[in-house]
Amino acid sequence: MELFVLISLLAAAFYVGWNIGANDAANCIGTTVGAAVLPFRSAAIIMAIFVVLGGALQGQGVMQTVGTEIVITDRAAYASVHGEPPPAVIEQYFPDGRLPDGAILIALVSAGLFVTVATFTRFPVSTSQAIVGGVAGIGLGASGFDAAFVDTAVLLRIAGSWIISPVLAMLLAFSLYWLLSILLRKARAVIWSSLLRLGVIVSAIYVSYSLGANDVGNAIGPLLNKFPGRTTELSMLGGVAIATGALTFGRRVTHTVGRAITPLDYSAALAAQVSAAFGVHVFSLLAIPVSTSQAVVGAVVGVGLTKGVRAVSGRKVISIAAGWVITPLCAAAFAGGVYRLVAG
Repeated sequence: MELFVLISLLAAAFYVGWNIGANDAANCIGTTVGAAVLPFRSAAIIMAIFVVLGGALQGQGVMQTVGTEIVITDRAAYASVHGEPPPAVIEQYFPDGRLPDGAILIALVSAGLFVTVATFTRFPVSTSQAIVGGVAGIGLGASGFDAAFVDTAVLLRIAGSWIISPVLAMLLAFSLYWLLSILLRKARAVIWSSLLRLGVIVSAIYVSYSLGANDVGNAIGPLLNKFPGRTTELSMLGGVAIATGALTFGRRVTHTVGRAITPLDYSAALAAQVSAAFGVHVFSLLAIPVSTSQAVVGAVVGVGLTKGVRAVSGRKVISIAAGWVITPLCAAAFAGGVYRLVAG
């Protein structure tokens, strides 16, 4: 039985990682493919390598936040957050002072299902939001949906970062593209084009590394409750899962980000990718799970705005933003309802 549980948990975590790769490949290489710098397969292979490196080297911070800081699972943590003794029901849902195996499985599957649907419909939704919603839903379900077992301060910090991240990326991309446009007018076209092409590839590597550093924690963070001393091994598992998703099913959303929002040239692709990667990397160092999707879409919008509001597909941006709102709410409601039904 224990072996079956172990396999189920690892498979669910791999499934979430696969979803991240399938949906978030666009965030790393969408602009590279959209600007015709590299074909999809070559770009996806580069992404796979650096996602694994990012997760292995710097994925532990976000992993800790997602896995152990959102849901209050022990009496001491509850007293620290709320300033009063916890209700006895905390031991019913979290008997060992951690997320039980069933809760981990429900949170992972909930997040994976919603991202799978988004990938098939070509929407670059936030996998970070899906897993945070799924994990928070466990705490909501255990407390009867009154948030007693959810650390709202941590959730507010994460939610605030979800707002700041795309805005920051948009402003950075707008400024960087404007600067590159000025330099382009003063440089020899052939040399500048070659440098930009190289810069786009390097920036795709940076985005991929940043994705690994942030989203590996989203894929396998809940597993820290089961394997608290295995952060390096779990990081490698998450990185490989994300890479597999990108290689096998990342093409759909890649074209949405790279071509459907606004047309991209080399300068635009470079500005968008560097801005998004920088924003995500900063939040990774702060151990905050932000959305790579939001950062990249914000950056692409910023580039488009340099050409005027009409250069950006408002309808596409609105539909993507709607997915960002719906995803964490649905994942939380689904995970909370299922966990309360199973464990109540």
